[in-house]
Amino acid sequence: MNKTLRKYCYQWASFCFGNKTYEPDTSTQIDVVIPVIEKDLDILPLCLEGVRNCVPHPILNTYIVAPATPRILDFCSQNGLLFIDETKVLGYGPKDIDYCVNGTNRSGWIFQQLLKLSGNIGTASHFLVIDADHILIRPHTFLDTEGHTVFYQSKEFYPPYYRKLETLLGKEYHETLSYVDHKMLFSHEWLEKMQQHLEKRFGMAWDKVILQHLDTDEISCFSEYETYGTYFPKEKKHLLPWRNKNLTYDKRESFKQLQAKYGKHYRAITFPEYLNR
Repeated sequence: MNKTLRKYCYQWASFCFGNKTYEPDTSTQIDVVIPVIEKDLDILPLCLEGVRNCVPHPILNTYIVAPATPRILDFCSQNGLLFIDETKVLGYGPKDIDYCVNGTNRSGWIFQQLLKLSGNIGTASHFLVIDADHILIRPHTFLDTEGHTVFYQSKEFYPPYYRKLETLLGKEYHETLSYVDHKMLFSHEWLEKMQQHLEKRFGMAWDKVILQHLDTDEISCFSEYETYGTYFPKEKKHLLPWRNKNLTYDKRESFKQLQAKYGKHYRAITFPEYLNR
């Protein structure tokens, strides 16, 4: 697989399955987990509205995992969200991780991935992690009536991720499309199995395995979504193209306006940092 081939595979998948959906399991509760920092608070209401309108599964609780700052605490209190101090999830915070690449501190970048992979948040059997700048504008099934997890996939192609997961999991990477899509439904059962696999393979705690195998010469060398998606058994998952559009944030546009404007052609929209600095 190379970048060009993946692009064509994504175009084919979008043409054939761009509007495909699966019947959602509406009997199984899920939790929603959103890692946040203060700069996300402007867009976060749109993300939450997307979840409320486009996730058909019953939501047990929505958790905001973040630093304990007054603005974030006030936001959670005003919006009925459960706040989780990010330093309590793993027993340490980004300041306790020493990871720099060519003078750039990447500790926060890897820390938020470890938070997602911890499985220490929520009580439902499955939890949906979604980035705060990602807004669902069409219905998304994440768990179907036959127990399959639905993974939404992009055309991103980044070989360092694949080399790292091959090292960690001990299996070759043969995925047609990328699992990097700003959202993922995690199963506590399969997440625990992946953690146990890493611990048995390397003889140490799963998070220490990841931290000890980071590359100090590669600005991005690990992806939680690629690793978990690859590990998850093929017979228990469905794959769909994510159909996402990146946008510059305009606070004047409401969720309904964005949905009406982009919902015909896209499943979701994202306000990425590189467009909104």
